[in-house]
Amino acid sequence: MLLEFSVENFLSFKDRVSLSLDSSASKKLSCNLIEVSEKERLLKSAVVYGANASGKSNLVKALFFMRNMVVHSHNFNIDTRIPVKPFRLDRECLEKPSRFELKFVHEGVRYRYGFSCNGWQVIDEYLFERPGKRERAVFKRKNSFEKDSSDKGISEFHFSVDKKQQELISSQTIEKTLYISRATQLGYEKTKPVYEFFTGSLQVSLTSGWENYILERMCADEAFKARVIEVLKKADFGGIEEIMVKKVKSPSPGPEFVFEYSPTDAFKSSGPAAGPAAMSASGYGGAYSGVYGDSYEVRTRHRTESGDAVYFDLREESEGTRKTLTLLGPLFDVMDKGGVLFIDELESSLHPEITRLLIRLFNSKKNSRAQMVFTTHDTNVLDNELFRRDQIYFCTKEPNRHTELASLLDFDIRQEIDFERVYLTGRVGGVPIVDETLLY
Repeated sequence: MLLEFSVENFLSFKDRVSLSLDSSASKKLSCNLIEVSEKERLLKSAVVYGANASGKSNLVKALFFMRNMVVHSHNFNIDTRIPVKPFRLDRECLEKPSRFELKFVHEGVRYRYGFSCNGWQVIDEYLFERPGKRERAVFKRKNSFEKDSSDKGISEFHFSVDKKQQELISSQTIEKTLYISRATQLGYEKTKPVYEFFTGSLQVSLTSGWENYILERMCADEAFKARVIEVLKKADFGGIEEIMVKKVKSPSPGPEFVFEYSPTDAFKSSGPAAGPAAMSASGYGGAYSGVYGDSYEVRTRHRTESGDAVYFDLREESEGTRKTLTLLGPLFDVMDKGGVLFIDELESSLHPEITRLLIRLFNSKKNSRAQMVFTTHDTNVLDNELFRRDQIYFCTKEPNRHTELASLLDFDIRQEIDFERVYLTGRVGGVPIVDETLLY
């Protein structure tokens, strides 16, 4: 479970900003909380609002970058350029590293993991664990900008546990590779749970590209498919009564793991290790290329007024139907298994009532251990009967300035007030400033 994510000097973020899923003391909408202990409750979901170009998507991209560094940097070589993007509207920031930190709970243990880097090396890195009341360091690392005789960066490691084993691993870790990625690859048990959290419990979507993932699940699991169809029926999706998924052939190569805002191929990867978080939208025409190297033909079944069956290719269904279908896969997965889901622009192609339905489903009693953070422009869901104040964040960015992130808790706003009206009137920021002289 996610406690807090922080980022600094990355894309539109200049100063450190943090998004927390720790709940306030409010007892409102208790169904929106996960009970960790008698004294601690975490939020099931958080929503981020903001004007266009305010930095909402950059928050998701920051976590996407952090995840990919953990998962893939052990594959880097000395010629790899780390595809990090510092804040560019301040020359001093171009010379500073970008920083990332994640606080989370995994298998009953609290962790605090973070690192900073520029395009050429990891500057520092650390992992702290708290299995009990006290936090202890697993490792700390600091890289010097200086070079040794072999023209490599100089890394200083400090280990509190398993010193001999970790010293051996550190000697095999180059300056551009995260130690946690390399150590897990070499079988070190202390870093394995953290790596597993990033690969198995943390899913990030920049393009809602889970089409192939859900098709794989529906093809392999009839019960899972039945749950998806039940939601589509109850949400009035044009009378769909059945979905047929057929595996057809194995194309090559698989999908690529890339940032769309970076030309580098540092994070290119394919195959099962990439997982749903790696997927980018593949389109709906013809067969669907699967994340595991498979392709699928998908048809939906409807009925005429006389009761005859009529079949449609999935690409003939509405964009909203296909979008909902792809979202239900990761939503059900994290609800069943636990985990954290980050989605950029949840409402894209969806009717406001469908967006509300998905949020209510996630915040319901059917979900007891999963979390979701999403960005949106849809103010119809900015509702005090849907969200608590501590679940709502706003990104604000003035022209040629940096992004600031604020919680609704930072403002003198009561739970009973109309959240949508407060937001649209500009009292809490995050709305575009429109020069209406354009109209005259």
